[in-house]
Amino acid sequence: MASIFQRVIVVKFWGWYYFVAIRSLIKIWHNFIIFVREYYSIPLLLKTLVSPWKRDITRRPRGLDIKKLLEVLAFNLISRGLGFIIRLFTIIIGLICLISVIVLGFLALIIWLILPLVLAFLIIIGLTLISG
Repeated sequence: MASIFQRVIVVKFWGWYYFVAIRSLIKIWHNFIIFVREYYSIPLLLKTLVSPWKRDITRRPRGLDIKKLLEVLAFNLISRGLGFIIRLFTIIIGLICLISVIVLGFLALIIWLILPLVLAFLIIIGLTLISG
């Protein structure tokens, strides 16, 4: 027969396993989500999607030199286009990472919840195989 001390330890373990550990797992998952969002700066990149790349722009020349004006316009458009492409790819990669963290965190939580059942099932199968 199990002593009172052993029963208390078992009850404390299951209380920890299904309450404290799950709360910690959810906090860790939340921190990963925040990290990915901040690392890729998705909200900031969305706000500055069509800004010039690295703020690299050329000021309009003085006077009415059409050639210089078209050069400045072309350079600024290329800088904005490059900024758009790089920011768009960064946003896409960030969203892929964010979705991956959400899915993997959900899977980790589900695995954590069903792991004791799987362990009990495997023990029962092992005992039936041993006993014949």
